[in-house]
Amino acid sequence: MERRDARLWPGSAGRAWERWRDFVRHPDRRQWDLHETGLCTEWACCGDPWEARERLDTVLAAMSRRGARELRRLVDALDARY
Repeated sequence: MERRDARLWPGSAGRAWERWRDFVRHPDRRQWDLHETGLCTEWACCGDPWEARERLDTVLAAMSRRGARELRRLVDALDARY
């Protein structure tokens, strides 16, 4: 899927998922502290979580219906948590 869709590249779905998940799960997501969490707070370096969330929508649109349904459940759970 990542190789077929020009908007994606190999590994983009996984990186987008990890960035959005890490952002949403962080208890103090609006005030990350690299030294306490070990998470990078530089969006220019590791990726903007909002761009990652948008990329997940692109991934969902490019996936098969079955695969998209499974991923949608996971993304919806994170969205609800946010």
